[in-house]
Order: sequence, then structure tokens, then C-alpha cells
Amino acid sequence: MKAQRFFWPVYLVLLIGAALAGSEAIASFIVPSWPARDMRPIEVTSSPEVSYNDWALRDRPRSFERPPDVRFRSILVGDSFLEGTFLRAPLSAFVEQRLAAAGRTDAEAINFGVSATGPRHYYYRIKNVALALKPDAIVLAVYAGNDFVSTPFGGWMRPPIAELPLPSLLAGLAPRMTWLAVNRLGLSEFGRNNKLIDGEFAQLNEWLKLPAAERLDRVVQHLKRHYYPRLSDEVIREILSRGGDKFWTAFARPHPDQEFLAGWLLSGMIDWENGNWPMPRDAEQADRLDGTPMVDETLSWLVAADRLAKENGVQLVVALIPVGTVDPAYVDFWRPWPKYFSTALSADARHRRLAVKLRQTAVPFFDLRDDLGGVPGTYRLTDGHWTERGTEIVAGRVSRELMKMRATSR
Repeated sequence: MKAQRFFWPVYLVLLIGAALAGSEAIASFIVPSWPARDMRPIEVTSSPEVSYNDWALRDRPRSFERPPDVRFRSILVGDSFLEGTFLRAPLSAFVEQRLAAAGRTDAEAINFGVSATGPRHYYYRIKNVALALKPDAIVLAVYAGNDFVSTPFGGWMRPPIAELPLPSLLAGLAPRMTWLAVNRLGLSEFGRNNKLIDGEFAQLNEWLKLPAAERLDRVVQHLKRHYYPRLSDEVIREILSRGGDKFWTAFARPHPDQEFLAGWLLSGMIDWENGNWPMPRDAEQADRLDGTPMVDETLSWLVAADRLAKENGVQLVVALIPVGTVDPAYVDFWRPWPKYFSTALSADARHRRLAVKLRQTAVPFFDLRDDLGGVPGTYRLTDGHWTERGTEIVAGRVSRELMKMRATSR
């Protein structure tokens, strides 16, 4: 009787274990190898414009073993600002060029910038992958626009499943199955934050070539059909027509700062410009309304990353990336859409508060507001990322910080 009582629980555990082992074995033929699967939850394919290495990073091929001619190895950790999808190269390439021009040809700057990730991903990307490269220095870039989180370090339990490299119950047993499930079910930050409409991006940018009236008609119909069926055509049309043809002038920029029309941008504009919740109209209001939320929680991840690096004998510095409010051209462009622009004001308030909080810790950091502030043409007008000019300025600052870190590590 006692034997029968234990038989079924043991049998069930063995059955689940066998199923997981079998699924993991099958997934190994489908899922990217490590560390690519810990880098991003989707597969990426190189194109003539953008190339990825076998770690699924926009970078030249890298190795875990330090090349013989490299005496200083650094890793740049962050999101799409570092990845630079719409630029000719990632930030790391610009930094390596600056270092080489300064005579530091034996220095390496590895790109760990991955779009649609945040401080939690950064911490585990450092812990699970970056430290295995035995770097001398890590630059952890935090973007004010969308990197603030509401869960503090150590303040969450492992969920049943989460996108890698975040820990979860399933990831501890079957990391390949975890990647596959997150990928197929759209459970990642990328999957949750993007409405998947087949062919949308290509279609929207094809419409940019149409005459102005026809272009506007197509976009209005698209937004009503896929995003806002309850809004009238007139409401959508009025928002997109403000400032005359101003909105559409952004897409006339030539390469390398060519801009692209995206569904998330249009959807966000319509949503915010029709919103009735409290929104700041200036920096003072933003500080009062939005300056505090998520700052302490985000700070806790930066402190934890710094502690992790120090425990492993690695220097770490945090780079604060401001939103486009520091670029006069960006501010001027968005004047006809004050509610949508209020998101940037709120983010800027959190940025300033985080800088104050960081000064009260032992975490080394530098604020890119000091380099980008007041310089026009440093931010792309629509997606809010750096232009080529902005990237060059940032690369200069990052390379100088790395040279300081190298000098102190000797």
C-alpha cells in the first residue's frame, strides 16, 4: 500500500523529466546555440545593410578566448542605441575606430547591445555571458526612454517561464525549450510590445512614395482598420496633418540618417493625442508628475551589476542615455503633438532623478546629456535614436571613458 502511494508521484516526476529531456533534445535542432539564445528571443538574419555574428549580435565575429593582440577588452551592454540598426555600424565599431585613431589598436569593444531589452536583461547578460569573456571593463548603457523598471533587484520570484537570459523555472531545466516557447508564444519584450501585422513595415514605407493626399488616405485607413476602429477618419487625419506637411518631412532625410515609418509610432501618436490622463507640458510638471516612479527600482539593478562586476575584478561604468529632449531639432519637430511629446518629458524627469540617485552611490557613471545637450541633429526625429552625428559624439565620450578605465587598471 505504501509502495503504491509513492509510485504515481515518482512515475509522474520521471515522466515529466523524460518529456523535458526529449523536448530539449528536439529543440536543439531548432533553437540557436548558446550564447545566441541568451542574447535575443528571435532569430536574426544578416542582410547587405545589417550583419550579425554567430552570437546573434550586430558585431564582427568574436571569441570567448581573448585574441593574442588584445590587451584591453571592453564590452558595451545596452539596447537598440548600441545596436544601431539603422546606422552603418553599431556603437562598438565607432568606439573601436576612435580607440585605434588614438593609438589604442590593441583595445577591443564588443557589442552587447540588443533591441527591446532592459536593466534586468543587462544584469543577466553580464552575469551569464559577458563575464565569461573575462573583460577588463564594461560600459552599461541605460536609456531614459524605456529602461526604467518597476521590479527591484532581488524583489521577484522566478516565474514559470521568462525570456532568456532572465531566470525561470523552465530555463533551469530546459533552456532550449524556454527559448522556443517564448519565441513561438511572443512572451518576450519584443513580442509583447509590437503588434504583428504581416508586411506592415514594408507597406507603410512604400506608401511614403505616394502623392501626399493618397499617402495620408492610406495611412489613415490602415490605422483605423488595424489599431483604432472606433475612431473616426477625421480624428486620425487631423492628428497626422498638424503642422502642415511637417510630420512627413522626417522621412525625406537621406542616408545614413534615413527614417522609416513604423506602426508603433503611428499608433502611439494617435493613442497619446487622444488621451485624457495627466500629462506634463514642461520639465517642471514632468518632475512633479513622473520624476519618482521606477527610479529606485532601476537603480537597484545598476548597483547589483556594479557589485557583480567588482566581485569578478571587472571595472564597470554606467552611461546614462538621455531622450531626444536634449536635441533642439527634435523638440521643435514634435511641437504640434504635445501629448505624445510628454512621454519624452516624463522620461527626462526620471533621467535627471536617476543621475541624482547615482551620485549618492559608489557606482561610477557618466551622463551623455553633457555631450549631447543643445546639439541639433543628434537624434532621429521619429524613432528617437541617435543619428550618425549623435553616435559619433557618443563614441568619442565612451572611448575617452574606456581609456581612463584602462589607465587605472594598470
